[in-house]
Amino acid sequence: MPRQQEKSFIILGHRITPEVVREVIQKASAVQWGTHLLRWRYFDVTHEGITYHRGALIPAGLWHLLKRIYVDQDWPAETTLEKLNEDARLTIQHPDTQIYVYGYYRTAPPRLQWGFLNPETGIAVIYDMEANLIATVFKPEEGEAFFLRQIGTVKINRKEWGV
Repeated sequence: MPRQQEKSFIILGHRITPEVVREVIQKASAVQWGTHLLRWRYFDVTHEGITYHRGALIPAGLWHLLKRIYVDQDWPAETTLEKLNEDARLTIQHPDTQIYVYGYYRTAPPRLQWGFLNPETGIAVIYDMEANLIATVFKPEEGEAFFLRQIGTVKINRKEWGV
């Protein structure tokens, strides 16, 4: 169970307050992906009339869209990047979305990340506060457990914090 905190705590050297949470929600809602290219390591796919071959370098947002459609099969084939971004924005801004802040265990040193999980849709958004970018949008099979296995996870109580 994630720890519930007072209206201020420190994680990975960052002080988290209701004001910080509101700022993160605002920044994350812009749904900015990294400008870097990622290598497509799966099978060839054709999306919106373009074929992406295994090994191709493609923009980060598109890479995540293709993975969610063709590998995870969590979004329908006709989903566009704009639609995925809108799903992310709606998830981040929805008042029932759960918010988690944690250290991401797969980076050294751990990076401060924010997780937004809408329990109704199952959509999760990961926002990297340090990079000011969306790290991914997905539907974790394990739901909240995905966030609980990260480093020092704290679940923000939106109602108590007024966020």
